[in-house]
Amino acid sequence: MPRVPTANLQEGMIVVTDVKNVHDLLLIPAGCALTERQIGILQAWGIDEVEVQNSRAVEEADPLARVDPDVLAQLNQQIHERFWDTDNDPVFTELSRILLQRYARKMIPQQ
Repeated sequence: MPRVPTANLQEGMIVVTDVKNVHDLLLIPAGCALTERQIGILQAWGIDEVEVQNSRAVEEADPLARVDPDVLAQLNQQIHERFWDTDNDPVFTELSRILLQRYARKMIPQQ
């Protein structure tokens, strides 16, 4: 199941696994269709990503969901080869995610 950044969540997406905050308090139960209010709660708690069911809305929100996992692994390796000693660096992690999304958008034919 794809993990969608909280900023890209859309109303109606179905959450696959329970979403909890840092205190292990349940924020959104699995199987719930997200509302705008719940998306705001996730953002307020600083939740980065949520695992949701694959759907057209997910594919539109996250281009990485439409890329073959093997191709995605190759792209990820290419990005890591361009940088040096960046493991566990939050800035590099975000930069890597943005680069992957840009590569994926170039690979996916526009509809």
